[in-house]
Amino acid sequence: MPLKLNVMQNKMTKDIRERASHKAFAKISFIQLENNAYKRDIKSGNGGRLSVDLLKTCLRSNEKELLTWQYIAKLIETDE
Repeated sequence: MPLKLNVMQNKMTKDIRERASHKAFAKISFIQLENNAYKRDIKSGNGGRLSVDLLKTCLRSNEKELLTWQYIAKLIETDE
């Protein structure tokens, strides 16, 4: 009986790790898309209701967020 429980726990751990990895990489992709939009809007000077200065602030913040999510993804992938 303990062996069966251990196998189930390993499967759950693997499934959770895989789901976490997918979520982290999805978040990374979304942040990269946002950053591209910020860069485009900054370059064109057209941020709609947002000033270029605010867009630059958002971009800097997102770049830090991207580094954080890349680190989280690395931890998940290396299982540290």
